[in-house]
Amino acid sequence: MRLLYLTDNVYLHGGFEKILIQKVNYWAEVYGYDIVLGLTNQEGKPPFVPISEKVRVHDFGLEYPGESVFNPKNFGLFKQQYKKLKALIDEFKPDAIFVLTQRLFHIITPFAAGKIPTYFEYHTSYYGFELGNARLSFPQRAKNSIIDFAKQLAENRYTKIVYLNQAEFDHYKRKNSVIIPNFYNVIEKQSGENRKNIAISLGRLSFQKGYDLLIETWAKLDQKIENWEMHVYGNGENREALAEQLSKHDFKNPFHFFEATDVIDEKLSEASIYVMSSRFETFPMVLLEAMSHALPIVSFDCPTGPASISTNGKDGILVRPDDVSELANGLQKLIENPDLRREMGSAGEILVKRFSPQIVMKQWDDLIKTQVFKAKS
Repeated sequence: MRLLYLTDNVYLHGGFEKILIQKVNYWAEVYGYDIVLGLTNQEGKPPFVPISEKVRVHDFGLEYPGESVFNPKNFGLFKQQYKKLKALIDEFKPDAIFVLTQRLFHIITPFAAGKIPTYFEYHTSYYGFELGNARLSFPQRAKNSIIDFAKQLAENRYTKIVYLNQAEFDHYKRKNSVIIPNFYNVIEKQSGENRKNIAISLGRLSFQKGYDLLIETWAKLDQKIENWEMHVYGNGENREALAEQLSKHDFKNPFHFFEATDVIDEKLSEASIYVMSSRFETFPMVLLEAMSHALPIVSFDCPTGPASISTNGKDGILVRPDDVSELANGLQKLIENPDLRREMGSAGEILVKRFSPQIVMKQWDDLIKTQVFKAKS
């Protein structure tokens, strides 16, 4: 089986980049499939996690000026990207093509693919699109509506649209859609016997991740607890704004922002609680990582991801979106109850196994084989 994956790049430190690389590696190493990973602009940077030598990486080398790939300055590149994609398809002759980007590949691939089965994977929540649009000016929203219309036309031509959870599936109500979650490759973890009084969070310092809300959550909690620390690991555009916000507080229980780390397992094994303050998510891989380390979860029940992974009251505590008082109460409850932390952490360690690669990748393989057989018959 020959499979072609298309996205922008895989050098950023994020759950999306990690699961994509793990997926293509799994196809190549376990199934023995011939895999090509096509990237718009890797810019010569190393991938976030290692890519198997059995996976061929093809960098299209297209750099788009401006913030948006759909900026008028980029229109001249559209034909160039289509031709480069068509040339790769003609040369590689894939049995199936997978698109994991909201940019130009999203629109052009089902047209360039001809009769080859194509799959578009939604890794961004519909609520994220709605929230982002609401923050734009009217001219920007008008431009986005045109782009969205083009995307809708393209999506009608995909063999399948793949959503990561039931809420996304229910929202879009597409006939050509299925639900397949991401997997998490559970490996042997450190024992966690040396846990410290640390609440931890990992993520990009962006509006989506809500670390401004987490600072205000800690402010409500600070005078009620003793000898705890909040550790946030990540990089992003909001670092300066968050540092300024943090400087206005004089916490007795320290709140630290650290650079993104490559030793995630080590940091999770030292912590006692995982906190997610996101405004929206689709399928937050970091929750699976935290649960595999037997960490109890405290999270906003934001649209649409946390509830598809964590079960409120069993392996964690989910509270109303953006409600910092409730998030603070949930954190306090776990801080004051070590037995509850252990109980929820143990439950999460068991529940995360339902997202094993063996289970999830078989769903993908069954889907692909059915569609490829139809295409060739």
